[in-house]
Amino acid sequence: MAVDDHAIDSLRTWFDIEYDELKKEWKSGQYSKLTYCPSYKDAATYRDALNVLIKGRYLPEYVDEYKLAPLKKMIDEDLEDEKYVLPY
Repeated sequence: MAVDDHAIDSLRTWFDIEYDELKKEWKSGQYSKLTYCPSYKDAATYRDALNVLIKGRYLPEYVDEYKLAPLKKMIDEDLEDEKYVLPY
């Protein structure tokens, strides 16, 4: 039986919450390594679980399109994008 998209969507909600917390902690400058942030372990666990579900849901040719990148890469890209967002 294929993994249901609802399972992925539900878990993604919890990942997004932890990821936002991790990004806040990292932006604070209090931690010298991303892995030292208190929410890192939870965010990484959700990410890993999502990637397992994604692998089970999508055909091999689509897995790379949907899987989540490593947390450090995601945060670096988000922070780079934030540099170019105009404040209102």
